[in-house]
Amino acid sequence: MRNEWPIMSRRGPAVAESSVAAFEQRLGHLLPTDYRRFLLEVNGGEPDDSSCEFSLGAVTMFFSICDDADDSRDLEDANRWFNVSPSRNDLLFVAHDSSGANILLALTGEHRGQVWVQDVADSRPDGSNPRVLWHDRRDMKKAADSFDEFLRQLGPRSTTATAGSAREV
Repeated sequence: MRNEWPIMSRRGPAVAESSVAAFEQRLGHLLPTDYRRFLLEVNGGEPDDSSCEFSLGAVTMFFSICDDADDSRDLEDANRWFNVSPSRNDLLFVAHDSSGANILLALTGEHRGQVWVQDVADSRPDGSNPRVLWHDRRDMKKAADSFDEFLRQLGPRSTTATAGSAREV
């Protein structure tokens, strides 16, 4: 088992294997192994300032599987309202960025397991070219090839971090 999780100032509530399996069933996808393990061992929460920043921003909160669906930290509820693309079922909204960007986990296809950031300040207007695939949109930037790789990137919040938009590498 992994014990190198980012330092968290607050973790999500303990979650059972059966709760994660039930979430996967409702979602219609098996979660990537590394993200599934993160939910079982940490279940989201708020990273400490010493382990929140990555190349494109800073994580303020990882969503959790919660018993209370009205909890603002609930993973399933957050994804019920999230709409990144017409095929929204292939992306899971897993965390918030300090600039308001969405941190997403790809669930299917060639991008399965990758972590992407959607800069909502740079979102394309509704009705714009529907043929552009989500991973080719200008508001989407790949942050990591896996959830574990994404977590390994997390470091101390910098004093020069700019709020307002995801930073370029």
